[in-house]
Amino acid sequence: MIVYGSTPNFVISYDSSFSTATPSGSTMSQAIMDMCEYDLTRLSMLFGGILPPPANLPIKVQLIVGSGGASNNEVNNIWCNCNSSTYLPGLPSLVVAELAEILMNVQTRGWVPGYSNGEALSRVSAQILYPSLAWLWSTGQSWLSGDPMSPNAARSNFVDNVWHSDQDSVSTGCGSIFLNYLAYQLGYKWTDIYQAGAPTTNTLKETATTLGVTNAWTNFINLINTNLPPGASLPAQPTSFGQPPEPTDNPFPYGTVATPPLLYMRHNLADTGTSHTGSLADSPDIILKNSPVSNPQATYSTPATIASDTESDPDVLTGQANTVYLRVWNRGGDATNVFATVYWSPPATLVTPNMWTLIGDAYYPDVPAGSIVEVSVPGVNWPADVLPGVGHDCFVAAVGNAYAPAPNPGSFANFTDYENYIYANNNITWRNFNVIAPPPSPHLHPIQLPFQIVGAWDEPRHFEMETHAELPSGSLLTMQVAEWIGCQMNVGDMDAQRLEDSKTDPDCPRRLKISLPTKGSHKLGKVELPKLTAAPSFLSVHIPEKLPSETYKVYVRQLSDSREIGRITWLIHPRKRSS
Repeated sequence: MIVYGSTPNFVISYDSSFSTATPSGSTMSQAIMDMCEYDLTRLSMLFGGILPPPANLPIKVQLIVGSGGASNNEVNNIWCNCNSSTYLPGLPSLVVAELAEILMNVQTRGWVPGYSNGEALSRVSAQILYPSLAWLWSTGQSWLSGDPMSPNAARSNFVDNVWHSDQDSVSTGCGSIFLNYLAYQLGYKWTDIYQAGAPTTNTLKETATTLGVTNAWTNFINLINTNLPPGASLPAQPTSFGQPPEPTDNPFPYGTVATPPLLYMRHNLADTGTSHTGSLADSPDIILKNSPVSNPQATYSTPATIASDTESDPDVLTGQANTVYLRVWNRGGDATNVFATVYWSPPATLVTPNMWTLIGDAYYPDVPAGSIVEVSVPGVNWPADVLPGVGHDCFVAAVGNAYAPAPNPGSFANFTDYENYIYANNNITWRNFNVIAPPPSPHLHPIQLPFQIVGAWDEPRHFEMETHAELPSGSLLTMQVAEWIGCQMNVGDMDAQRLEDSKTDPDCPRRLKISLPTKGSHKLGKVELPKLTAAPSFLSVHIPEKLPSETYKVYVRQLSDSREIGRITWLIHPRKRSS
């Protein structure tokens, strides 16, 4: 075995035969090392704050040759069975499933890793921490329809009973669906479910009884048989852009609640969860930090921080992990088991789902109704080796729970569906908001603000473009775009120069440089963009040598049928003069 690296609580190694494999042992090991400490923290919270005793640390994660799956010794060793077809994004969730079994042993509340109840919780743990990969852990269909490899019949009662094996997909599938039933149909928090356990009988009936559920099996199986009669399949759910939906072990909820939750994240400081006015892309509730915050709930729930849109650090720093904190709100009924997801995108006026790259997910046991903000604890980890690079990035975040699901990149059938969703819901928001420090001599060296002009992904569409500037007197502002875009714009009597620039866009070197007003808004008219347009562009800002100590703003926004659907904003902070 080759030791790849270590963290405070883990040592990761791989079989030497993976040195030249694809994916390589180092690549697989790094994927695990990126997330293992973060996932241990999140699992510990679900189990009530427990951790392995110091004598059992570090936990050794070994990547060995095998046909898939993993195992552990319930103490401090995890073996991941890998091969050339190993699904790399799923490796951290595989470790989560094994870590959960180690923590079951530490907790001693009746979750038995080698029984069907413990195996079900192990798989559910991976689903909770990696919801976009929940389909990888689904065994529920084996219980619904039967599995010829199982000694148990379809829809057997593994709520009142426990199977003394973790190798049977029928009993595990029943357990997984039932645990999701407790959380997403009955509304029990995952933290309470984990901590209820089943110390006397090891049955899920005991878990349910501890939570206060009566007639658990009867009510559960009646609900399942009514909504998924014999021969039915688990419903498929969207996963990612361009990929087919996949079934998971969570078909819930069935029916409605009297007062559904109305979860949201603010578009701007004036947003109260009901507004689509002003910028949709200046969310103060997406907070990028270069270093973790020790108490994010206390830090970002004060009146001062809630009223601020400058809590984020200005840049993503490479060579280290960064953290994203997400604030969520609820103006409806109480919401349990809430998830918020954050993505990044290259800077663009329109950040369409095909441009989103997943950063990660945050879990909130409960988001109560009213004006109480909940902050992700811990913040979403953004590992160093998957960062896009130094600079300014656009963020997208969505929040939801079983009764008010959050969208993901695969949720939208077409661009019209996407546009309509934005204006019908407040559970998705953006932070296309960049902070810039001018160069030492900004009158000689203009500030270049790169971005992309983006079209819809499904078909050619017309969009309106508009700029806005709040710059000091004596400033200059220009925008460089592809000539074919600029020729469609309403330039009027403004200065427009044609030029060649293969550096900005080698595929489209013929450019148009347009002078723009430095104060107020300016409509550039309507342009037709072919589908999947992603045209490199930039603003160039010249500012006077002696700037007052103020902050200046520039933004470009994109509209569809006069409704804003994208905006990118820059704040320009003068540099402090050295004494």
